[in-house]
Amino acid sequence: MVTVDAEGAKVTKKNRSNPRSEKHTADAPAVDAFTRSALASDLTWLPDMTAVGKPALTAEAYVEAYLADPGEWYWTTLLLHDPSEIVLKRVLAIIEQGQLPRHEKALGQLGAGPLEDMMSEELLDRLQHWLPFTPAMRHALSQVRMSGEPLVLQQRLKAMLSR
Repeated sequence: MVTVDAEGAKVTKKNRSNPRSEKHTADAPAVDAFTRSALASDLTWLPDMTAVGKPALTAEAYVEAYLADPGEWYWTTLLLHDPSEIVLKRVLAIIEQGQLPRHEKALGQLGAGPLEDMMSEELLDRLQHWLPFTPAMRHALSQVRMSGEPLVLQQRLKAMLSR
Protein backbone atom coordinates (compact mmCIF):
# COMPACT_ATOMS: atom_id res chain seq x y z
CA MET A 1 0.00 0.00 0.00
CA VAL A 2 1.28 3.46 -0.94
CA THR A 3 0.51 6.31 1.42
CA VAL A 4 0.00 9.77 -0.10
CA ASP A 5 0.11 13.06 1.81
CA ALA A 6 -2.27 16.04 1.38
CA GLU A 7 -0.23 17.41 -1.54
CA GLY A 8 -0.25 14.10 -3.36
CA ALA A 9 3.39 13.21 -2.60
CA LYS A 10 4.28 9.61 -1.78
CA VAL A 11 5.08 9.02 1.88
CA THR A 12 7.62 6.23 2.43
CA LYS A 13 9.44 4.94 5.50
CA LYS A 14 12.39 7.13 4.49
CA ASN A 15 10.46 10.38 4.22
CA ARG A 16 7.59 9.80 6.65
CA SER A 17 9.11 12.09 9.28
CA ASN A 18 10.08 14.73 6.75
CA PRO A 19 7.92 14.26 3.66
CA ARG A 20 8.62 16.48 0.70
CA SER A 21 6.59 17.16 -2.33
CA GLU A 22 7.74 15.74 -5.63
CA LYS A 23 6.48 18.90 -7.34
CA HIS A 24 9.00 20.90 -9.30
CA THR A 25 9.94 24.30 -7.95
CA ALA A 26 8.94 25.80 -11.31
CA ASP A 27 5.34 25.04 -10.32
CA ALA A 28 5.66 27.27 -7.27
CA PRO A 29 4.17 30.76 -7.66
CA ALA A 30 6.65 33.44 -8.62
CA VAL A 31 7.45 36.28 -6.26
CA ASP A 32 5.13 39.19 -6.99
CA ALA A 33 7.08 41.73 -9.03
CA PHE A 34 4.93 44.62 -7.82
CA THR A 35 5.93 44.73 -4.14
CA ARG A 36 8.16 47.40 -2.62
CA SER A 37 11.06 44.99 -2.19
CA ALA A 38 10.76 43.66 -5.74
CA LEU A 39 10.87 47.18 -7.17
CA ALA A 40 14.00 47.95 -5.17
CA SER A 41 15.81 44.79 -6.24
CA ASP A 42 14.83 44.68 -9.93
CA LEU A 43 15.46 47.94 -11.75
CA THR A 44 14.44 46.80 -15.24
CA TRP A 45 11.54 49.27 -14.99
CA LEU A 46 13.82 52.29 -15.37
CA PRO A 47 13.40 54.13 -18.67
CA ASP A 48 16.15 53.52 -21.21
CA MET A 49 17.55 57.02 -21.38
CA THR A 50 20.36 55.99 -23.73
CA ALA A 51 17.69 55.28 -26.37
CA VAL A 52 16.90 59.01 -26.37
CA GLY A 53 20.55 60.06 -26.33
CA LYS A 54 20.81 60.80 -22.61
CA PRO A 55 22.87 59.19 -19.85
CA ALA A 56 21.37 56.33 -17.84
CA LEU A 57 19.62 57.24 -14.60
CA THR A 58 19.56 55.64 -11.19
CA ALA A 59 16.18 54.80 -9.71
CA GLU A 60 16.55 57.61 -7.20
CA ALA A 61 17.46 60.18 -9.88
CA TYR A 62 14.56 59.11 -12.10
CA VAL A 63 11.97 59.28 -9.32
CA GLU A 64 13.27 62.66 -8.11
CA ALA A 65 13.24 64.04 -11.66
CA TYR A 66 9.67 62.87 -12.26
CA LEU A 67 8.40 64.28 -8.98
CA ALA A 68 10.15 67.62 -9.61
CA ASP A 69 8.88 68.04 -13.18
CA PRO A 70 6.11 65.61 -14.18
CA GLY A 71 5.45 67.57 -17.37
CA GLU A 72 8.95 66.82 -18.59
CA TRP A 73 8.84 63.14 -17.63
CA TYR A 74 5.19 62.17 -18.37
CA TRP A 75 6.29 60.28 -21.50
CA THR A 76 7.95 57.65 -19.29
CA THR A 77 4.56 56.59 -17.92
CA LEU A 78 2.65 56.44 -21.21
CA LEU A 79 1.37 53.01 -22.09
CA LEU A 80 2.16 53.71 -25.77
CA HIS A 81 5.90 53.28 -25.26
CA ASP A 82 6.30 50.46 -22.75
CA PRO A 83 4.35 47.43 -21.50
CA SER A 84 1.87 48.07 -18.69
CA GLU A 85 3.94 45.98 -16.24
CA ILE A 86 6.95 48.28 -16.71
CA VAL A 87 4.82 51.44 -16.51
CA LEU A 88 3.12 50.21 -13.34
CA LYS A 89 6.49 49.57 -11.70
CA ARG A 90 7.56 53.13 -12.57
CA VAL A 91 4.30 54.54 -11.24
CA LEU A 92 4.59 52.60 -7.97
CA ALA A 93 8.22 53.63 -7.49
CA ILE A 94 7.32 57.29 -8.01
CA ILE A 95 4.28 57.17 -5.72
CA GLU A 96 6.36 55.44 -3.05
CA GLN A 97 8.60 58.51 -2.83
CA GLY A 98 5.92 61.14 -3.41
CA GLN A 99 4.89 63.48 -0.61
CA LEU A 100 1.87 65.71 -0.27
CA PRO A 101 1.43 68.59 -0.81
CA ARG A 102 4.84 69.03 -2.49
CA HIS A 103 4.26 66.43 -5.23
CA GLU A 104 0.52 66.86 -5.66
CA LYS A 105 0.77 67.58 -9.40
CA ALA A 106 2.95 64.55 -10.15
CA LEU A 107 0.81 62.21 -8.05
CA GLY A 108 -2.39 63.51 -9.63
CA GLN A 109 -0.93 63.06 -13.11
CA LEU A 110 -0.09 59.42 -12.29
CA GLY A 111 -3.65 58.81 -11.10
CA ALA A 112 -5.42 60.55 -13.99
CA GLY A 113 -3.00 59.01 -16.48
CA PRO A 114 -1.52 55.54 -16.20
CA LEU A 115 -3.45 54.34 -13.14
CA GLU A 116 -6.73 55.33 -14.78
CA ASP A 117 -5.67 53.67 -18.03
CA MET A 118 -4.73 50.45 -16.21
CA MET A 119 -7.73 50.35 -13.84
CA SER A 120 -8.87 46.74 -13.58
CA GLU A 121 -9.26 43.86 -11.16
CA GLU A 122 -5.66 42.92 -11.99
CA LEU A 123 -4.40 46.38 -10.98
CA LEU A 124 -6.29 46.26 -7.70
CA ASP A 125 -4.90 42.78 -7.06
CA ARG A 126 -1.39 44.17 -7.50
CA LEU A 127 -2.13 47.15 -5.26
CA GLN A 128 -3.11 44.80 -2.40
CA HIS A 129 0.61 44.62 -1.55
CA TRP A 130 0.61 48.38 -0.91
CA LEU A 131 -2.15 48.42 1.71
CA PRO A 132 -2.62 50.40 3.80
CA PHE A 133 -2.17 53.12 1.21
CA THR A 134 0.08 56.08 1.91
CA PRO A 135 -1.37 59.59 1.53
CA ALA A 136 0.50 59.81 -1.79
CA MET A 137 -1.12 56.62 -3.12
CA ARG A 138 -4.53 57.74 -1.87
CA HIS A 139 -4.16 61.04 -3.70
CA ALA A 140 -3.08 59.36 -6.94
CA LEU A 141 -5.97 56.88 -6.80
CA SER A 142 -8.43 59.65 -5.96
CA GLN A 143 -7.64 61.19 -9.37
CA VAL A 144 -8.76 58.06 -11.26
CA ARG A 145 -12.16 58.58 -12.90
CA MET A 146 -14.14 55.52 -11.88
CA SER A 147 -17.56 56.50 -13.26
CA GLY A 148 -17.05 54.42 -16.40
CA GLU A 149 -15.82 51.36 -14.52
CA PRO A 150 -18.02 48.45 -13.43
CA LEU A 151 -19.73 48.99 -10.08
CA VAL A 152 -17.92 46.05 -8.49
CA LEU A 153 -14.57 47.64 -9.39
CA GLN A 154 -15.69 51.01 -8.01
CA GLN A 155 -16.75 49.38 -4.75
CA ARG A 156 -13.53 47.41 -4.44
CA LEU A 157 -11.37 50.51 -4.87
CA LYS A 158 -13.53 52.40 -2.40
CA ALA A 159 -13.10 49.61 0.15
CA MET A 160 -9.33 49.59 -0.39
CA LEU A 161 -9.14 53.35 0.07
CA SER A 162 -11.07 53.10 3.36
CA ARG A 163 -8.49 50.77 4.93
